[in-house]
Formats: sequence, structure tokens, C-alpha cells
Amino acid sequence: MSRLSRIRGPRPLYICAATIAGGAAYRFLQPESSNASLHPHDFAPYILVDKQPVSSTSAIFTLHDGFGVPEPDSVTEARKRGVWSVQAKQPQLQIARAYTPLPSISDEADEVDGHNLRFLIRKETGGEMSNYLHRLPEGSTIELRGPTVEYKLPQDVKEVIFLAGGTGIAPAMQIAQALQRSPGSTMHLLWANRRREECEGGLNDATVNTSGQQSSWWKGLLGLERTAAQKLPVGTPKTANKGLIVQEIEALKERSRAATGELNVQYYVDEEKSFIKPGDLARQMHTEPVDGAGSRLILISGPDGFIEYWAGKKLWVDGREVQGRLGGMLAKMDLKDWKVFKL
Repeated sequence: MSRLSRIRGPRPLYICAATIAGGAAYRFLQPESSNASLHPHDFAPYILVDKQPVSSTSAIFTLHDGFGVPEPDSVTEARKRGVWSVQAKQPQLQIARAYTPLPSISDEADEVDGHNLRFLIRKETGGEMSNYLHRLPEGSTIELRGPTVEYKLPQDVKEVIFLAGGTGIAPAMQIAQALQRSPGSTMHLLWANRRREECEGGLNDATVNTSGQQSSWWKGLLGLERTAAQKLPVGTPKTANKGLIVQEIEALKERSRAATGELNVQYYVDEEKSFIKPGDLARQMHTEPVDGAGSRLILISGPDGFIEYWAGKKLWVDGREVQGRLGGMLAKMDLKDWKVFKL
């Protein structure tokens, strides 16, 4: 998940909420200390040490702290709280884009990841920042600033339904990791992609009824209808190989079970004519909370059209991006005591 902003000349620096919004003005700042690490106000150099292809258009970027010092307390705390992001700078165009780091892939990697940040980045057609990053060779320096906490999980969280579209899987994986600190919690992840290559080898933890006419979120948004219904098993991979992100989701599921939690995943692929439907959400919304009282959340992350289709548009108020009223498909459902948040 990412947001773009322009780095401008000397103006006051907007913190946290304005930074999250992506529309505030930013001041071009250089690191003030030779041993600084990631900082919420100053850009710090990170080294691109690895690019692992995930699909024909996306890759996992691994960046190492250029100063080689442990991560600041702000990052350590951000990893525990929920969804957080950092900004990467494009120096030629003076723009910055916020990207959501992927969580650690294992308990053993936590120590190493104290110096590393990993991002799932898609090369977007016409995307200045994503194309710039994908052109960089390994060994290049990328300046980062952060972290910004975009959403903090409530302490009493018991159950989460997460709707993820495309690279919106990164915030979902952060939430899955954070929930490992909430024993007895449950997360239902519904991940939609245009193509199977993005989630190669992903298999559903629950059977989904694919009969009847369905429509993709983006086709529904554009008013396009399918000409023929095809019934394919949701989550059926073209090969037995598991893609990198699917492997990491599987690792998160194992870690969740070890922490006495539960992570269930369903995969949806447009090219296979499988799409998230309101009924898929309704089946996860239990009448009573799991193991007693506690917060139950529906979180949505992905392209703007995906979020709008399910929960309505976010709005700009006083230079900040805010939730706006609930709209889309969720506004038509009986949500009971479930709370909705758009990422």
C-alpha cells in the first residue's frame, strides 16, 4: 500500500496524521546526524540489498539501514501496534511515497530485521515512484523517513475481517503479526488479485461457494458485466509452487497458531472468475463475539476503487485524509457490532 506526496520548499513539517494523508506539504530535510537511523522528520539512507520478483510486475525490496545501527524505538513500537508505513524519496522529482513494510518472516528474522525493511512494490503503469524504484540496481541508496502509524489495534481486539486488494496485502500481514500479541484472537483474510501470479500456490482455508453470477470489484465499479459465468474452485493454483507472499502468509499462519491465535485465508483471482462477495463476509460475522466481549473489526486496504466499492470514499478535511461516511457494499449489510476502518 502506498501514497504519494510532493516534497516542497521551506514550510512547516506536518507530523503523523498529515503525513498519513499524503496530501500535506513536506520540507526537504537531510539527516542531521551521521549515525541516525529511521526518523519521523528526517530522511535517512538505506541500501537496496535485494529485489526478489513476486510476479511480472511486483517484487519484494529489501533495504538495509545505511548506518548499521539498531532500529529506533519508534519502529519497534510501530511493529507491535498495527499498520505503519515509511516514506521513500524520489530525489529528481522531489516527491515522496509512503510504503507499508512487510512483517518479519520468522521469529529468527526479528533480530536481523532490526536493520532491514522489506516492501512489496508493484511497478505501476505511469507510476513515477514505482518505476524509479524498479529501475534502481542492487546497492543503490534510497532515502526513507518514518515511521507513521496509520492504524492502532484496540487492546481488546478479538476478531478481524480484512479485505485486501493487490498490494493491500502488506497492511493485512502487519495486522496478522500484531494480533500474535492478542492470544485467542481470530483473523479472516480475504485477498483479491487480478492475476494468479500474484498469489501463486495460495489455497483457501475455507470452501467458498462460487456458483451464480459474480462480478469483480473493478468491473462493478465501471458498470461492466460478465458475459458468461465460469465455475472454478476458488484458490486453485495453476502450479503446485507457492509464491513468495503466499509462503510468508503460510509462515504467519504458523506463528499465529503458536501464539494461540488463528489466521484464516481465502484467495480470489479475477482471471479465474473468483471474486469477494458480501456473502463471504457475512459467513465470517458471527452472532456472538469470539470468547466473550471484545472489538470486532472490518479493515479494508487496496486500490482506491477497491476501498470505495466496499466502504465508500475517504475524504479530505482541513488538509487531512479522513474516513468519511460508510458507503459501498458494507453500508448495505447488517454489520451488527462490527466496526469498519479504511486504510
